[in-house]
Formats: sequence, structure tokens, C-alpha cells
Amino acid sequence: MKKYAITALLTFFALSAQAETVTEKVKISAPPAKVWEKIGHFAELTWHPAIKTSEASDGDHVGSVRRLDVGGPILWGALVAYKPMSYTYRVLDNGSNQKVLPVSHYVATISVTPDGQGSEVDWSSTFEPAPGAEADAAHKAVVGLYRSGLDALAKGFSGS
Repeated sequence: MKKYAITALLTFFALSAQAETVTEKVKISAPPAKVWEKIGHFAELTWHPAIKTSEASDGDHVGSVRRLDVGGPILWGALVAYKPMSYTYRVLDNGSNQKVLPVSHYVATISVTPDGQGSEVDWSSTFEPAPGAEADAAHKAVVGLYRSGLDALAKGFSGS
């Protein structure tokens, strides 16, 4: 029994060592409720410039499956948790998704918190590179996805 526990522990640490983490943030000069009104619905991600259409099977309810059209490829995800000013989702591991975003075991959270007179939006995730993908390429793809979305969001609130 002790041998199995040690093997399980070593496996856990080996898998954990392969996990990548990305966190990107942006400050916005708008109250958190106004920012959340814009980004806080799982079914609606068209505030991100890469998303052409966005829909979800069951809105903001845990288990809802989201379909994102990024101009040809479709990215599928599922809502894991939803609470005021924060939601967590996972990208469904399949070959189609990995053509869009070269990751597996991807779980991300988007949250809005007060920041002085405005807000801070935090988009973070953990993931592993998809089979055959380099860790650096997967990391850069996720950072690029977050930065382009957060920068566009901030620009939309700046009035410029």
C-alpha cells in the first residue's frame, strides 16, 4: 500500500511540473459592476476581438457548454464555476480545440475586483501543452489570447 502511495505522489509531482500557468491583468477606469456587465456572461465572449460569435447551451449555469467561432475553427469549453464577479471554465480537450489553442487540461478564471475608483480584470489559467506542442508556444498562445482580449476591453472602456 505504501508503495502505491509513493508512486501516486511521484506521478502527481511529475504532472504538476509540466503544468503551465498564465496570469494577465488590466486596470479599467470603470466600476466593477459595469465591467462585469460587459464580460461576466459565459455565453458572451464577443468583447474579445478574436471571437466572431459566442453562444452557450445553458447560460451561466455550471455545466453549460460554450461554442466560440474564431473565424473558421470552433473552440469548445464548459463552465466549471460561476459566482458574482468571477467564473471558471475549461477548454474541452479535442483535436479541433487544440488547432486553435495548443493546450490540454486548460482551466481558466476571469474575475473583476475593485481597484481604487475603477476595476482590475484578472484572466488566469493552468494548462499543459497539447501533445506535440512546445511549452513555449502554448504559453505564448495563451498570453497572446489574454492580452489581445484585455487590451481591447480596456480600450472599449477608455472611450478611444
